Amino acid sequence: MTLKVERAVPERDAAPISRLINICRDERRTVLDAYTPESEREYLESMGSREVVYVAHVDGEFAGFAGVAPRYGYSERLRHCGEGGTWVMPEMRGRGVGSALWREGILPFCVETSFRHVGAFVMAHNKDAIAFYESLGFHVCGFHRRLVDWDGELLDAVEIEKWLD
Repeated sequence: MTLKVERAVPERDAAPISRLINICRDERRTVLDAYTPESEREYLESMGSREVVYVAHVDGEFAGFAGVAPRYGYSERLRHCGEGGTWVMPEMRGRGVGSALWREGILPFCVETSFRHVGAFVMAHNKDAIAFYESLGFHVCGFHRRLVDWDGELLDAVEIEKWLD
């Protein structure tokens, strides 16, 4: 298995990223809204210097992506905080794709851009995602009862965090 991690290229990666987001939505694994290839391309093209998306390819095939961006844009005192996330194709889960995205892409980017803290919300029922983030050194730091409005059904979420210093 040849695994390659690199920054997302809008023209190449927007369609597979949007497809994966929608797969994860159908599985109730992400709080992200549905994306079209066009809206994802616009997002990738509009990212600022402290936002990044990395993609992974296994044997040349799209396998997943991860991203990080500033978490709190309203205060310079929170400039050190990022919001991250990871999405992996169902057939690629458990094969090191997510870990490689963080090890080779997201974590070095966080250091370069002075993020010292990275957090994320994870659906509370998504035990695989929680275990994945814990394997990277994240820990659950909060529980949000009925936080996510899923078409009128209120679902629980956990907040996870990792300090990088």
